[in-house]
Amino acid sequence: MLHDLRANSNGYPGYFDGTDDENVAKWNQILGKMEFLFREANKETCRRKNSYQEEYGRACDEFTEKYSTFGERLKTEENIAKEKSEHTHRLYMMDDVPEYAGISDKWIVAEKDLDAYRDRCMKQGMVRVAGFTSPQVERCVKW
Repeated sequence: MLHDLRANSNGYPGYFDGTDDENVAKWNQILGKMEFLFREANKETCRRKNSYQEEYGRACDEFTEKYSTFGERLKTEENIAKEKSEHTHRLYMMDDVPEYAGISDKWIVAEKDLDAYRDRCMKQGMVRVAGFTSPQVERCVKW
């Protein structure tokens, strides 16, 4: 939507000081920044990626092949008997196995960092949009 507005817009906010060409360029720069921020806020279109994703994916596949999806093959006869008697079910994840714990932890930290980055982008984008959608600003927009 912002891309279309930037590509098809014939105006800019009326309170900009400068020539028409300068104001259009400034407005296009603002819209471009908002477009960038919202694209970065979307997990599918974000340019930043988890640097551990490929290694983590291989480790997940290997873990699943060795121990099954939720580590069923890690259970001892004692664990199985305890689960039956207590009516519980233990799920094992990669970080429960020392050989996979390192990559799992690194991947989780990187995902949290990416989530924080995308949240910052969304907030910055929303602040910029809010600045241009208030009733006072809408009356100043020169079309």
